[in-house]
Amino acid sequence: MHCKSRSSIKVKTLEINIKNKSGNSTKNLTLDPSVWNLELNEDLLHQSIYVYLANQRQWTKSTKTRSNVKYANQKLRPQKGSGRARVGSRRSPLMVGGGVAHGPLPKNIRKSLNKKMKIKALKIALSAKFNDKELNVIDQSPIKDNPSTKIINDYIKNLDLKGSILFVTPDNDKVLIKSCENINNVEVIEASSLNAYTLIRPKNLVISVDAVEKIHDLWGEPNFKTVSKSATSSKKATTAKKTTKAKTTKAKTTAKKKVVKKDD
Repeated sequence: MHCKSRSSIKVKTLEINIKNKSGNSTKNLTLDPSVWNLELNEDLLHQSIYVYLANQRQWTKSTKTRSNVKYANQKLRPQKGSGRARVGSRRSPLMVGGGVAHGPLPKNIRKSLNKKMKIKALKIALSAKFNDKELNVIDQSPIKDNPSTKIINDYIKNLDLKGSILFVTPDNDKVLIKSCENINNVEVIEASSLNAYTLIRPKNLVISVDAVEKIHDLWGEPNFKTVSKSATSSKKATTAKKTTKAKTTKAKTTAKKKVVKKDD
């Protein structure tokens, strides 16, 4: 995903379409601006991803040095008389079966990041997905009863998604995980396990309404309430506002004309 830089914009309410299994938008969902409308900070994103990837390394490779190799202290051959070169310890790295010189050893390379920085990086990644129009909100889980790869493939076609996909669920959805195992570039993750790297990596983010509410509960404003409105009602409300504005402007112009006529 290529994050586009943008200036911070203060938005009172954010809305996104909720899609059903056929890919049609039925309702609008209000999103918490404190989670989905943060300014892009590439330095913080880079730092969070760097720490996450560094902590994925085990670094448990180990070799035995000459002090770890166990052999008897018996001299291999006499020091003099054979005409051959003198031989020291059998533990020497020069000997076959001896210790390893400058070999890899276990290290503790774990890096840490402030909790507030982790959460902010996560919110920035979510905001980038929303602003780049790579966020898809669905009304419910694509599959419930039995695992089926065909149903998930049809679901992806109906949503018209191209590229890698990440399904976000409110809890551990084993049926959905089993259904997506044999599909390339499709992964499933629980909402509470999200981080900046898992969000930036895929092209498309498909998240259910319940998972959005879970994200709001975990990292959003405490008093924010997620409200879903029908798309038709929101359109009617906008048209009603436009008509009322037009009526008020007409009334003002007619009143001004009457005042001008009286003065004449």
